[in-house]
Amino acid sequence: MTSTLADQFEAVAGVASAIGAYAASRNIDSAPIARGCGLDPDRFHILGERVSLDRLCRFMEALAMISGDDLFGLKSAEIFEKGASGPFGYALMSAPTLRDVLIFLGRNLHKAGETSICTLEIGARETHFEWAYSPLIVHCEQYVDMGLVQSMRHFRAILGSDTDRLKLELAREKPKNTNLHKQLLTRNVSFGAPINAMIMPSEFLGRTNPNADPRLFTMMSQQMDAIKIRPTESQDPVIAIRLHLAENLTGNVPTLAQEAERLGMSSRTLQRRLTDAGTSMQSLLDQCRSEMAKRLLVETTLSLSAITYKLGFSAPAAFTRSAIRWFGMTPSQYRQVSQRTS
Repeated sequence: MTSTLADQFEAVAGVASAIGAYAASRNIDSAPIARGCGLDPDRFHILGERVSLDRLCRFMEALAMISGDDLFGLKSAEIFEKGASGPFGYALMSAPTLRDVLIFLGRNLHKAGETSICTLEIGARETHFEWAYSPLIVHCEQYVDMGLVQSMRHFRAILGSDTDRLKLELAREKPKNTNLHKQLLTRNVSFGAPINAMIMPSEFLGRTNPNADPRLFTMMSQQMDAIKIRPTESQDPVIAIRLHLAENLTGNVPTLAQEAERLGMSSRTLQRRLTDAGTSMQSLLDQCRSEMAKRLLVETTLSLSAITYKLGFSAPAAFTRSAIRWFGMTPSQYRQVSQRTS
C-alpha cells in the first residue's frame, strides 16, 4: 500500500493487538481488515513495534462500522491487558501522584500515539490538559475513546468518586447514546469541542496513587525517554515542513523564512536543501493540499465550502481550479467518482 504523509505519525503496535482480540470476542476476524488498512497483524505482538497511527485509526473505524457499534473504541478497552502499551501503561499505573500522571502524559502521550498538540497548564484553581492529532488523520474518534478509557482507569484509581468532578471536552461528534461515555469516563463529558481537553481542580494533583511504585515509575519513564519516534526535523526538513504545513493550512501558512527559523537554519540553507530535494515551499504546500483534499472528499461528508476553508483556499473557485489540476475533475465530480468505485 502506498505510503502517505499521514503515515509519519505512529502508535504502539500492542494497541492493535488488543483491538484484534476484542474484535474476535465479537466474532469478527480482524486480520483481513487490518491488512486492508495496510497493517500487518503478525507484527502486532512484537515488543517495541510501532505502526502507522492513521492506519490504526482506519482499522478501528472499519471495525466500528462492521460491528455497527459507534462505541466500539470505548468497549474495546475492556479487553486490554496491563502493559499492552508497554512502558507507557506501566508508568501510568505506578506513578506516585496524580501530578506525576499528568506530567508523564504531557511528556509522553505523543510517543504512545503521535499528537500534534499536547499541552498541560497547571493553574492555581484549575489544571487543563489538551491534546489533538494531526488534521491528516481524518477519523480518530474510536482511537481517542479507547485511549481515554484506559487513562481514566488510572485517574479513577486515584480519585475514586471524585473522578466525576473532572470535565472532558471531546472533539468527536456526539454519539447517539452518551451513557457509556459517562459511565466509563466521567459524567461531565461534552462533545463537538475544537480540541480534546481534560479539566480538573488543581487541588487534586497531590492525591497519591494507591498502586504507586516509584522505582518502577522511574524505570518506565526512562524507557519512554529513550524512544525516538522520528528523525529530527533538521535531518529531514522536507518531511518536517510538509507536516507543519498540513497542520497550518487553515491559519497563516508559514513562509520559507519562518520555517527556516523554526528549524534553526538560515533561509538560504533551507532553500538549498529544498532545491537539492527537487522541491520548493509552494510545491510542498500544493502536495499537502492535494493529499488533504483527497481524504476530506472521500472520507468525510463535509461540504465543499468547509473543505475549501480547511485547505486554506480563499474561495471555492480556487479550490476547484486546483482540484482540476490535481484530479482532472472538479471536487464534486471527484467525490462522486470515488464513492462509486469504493
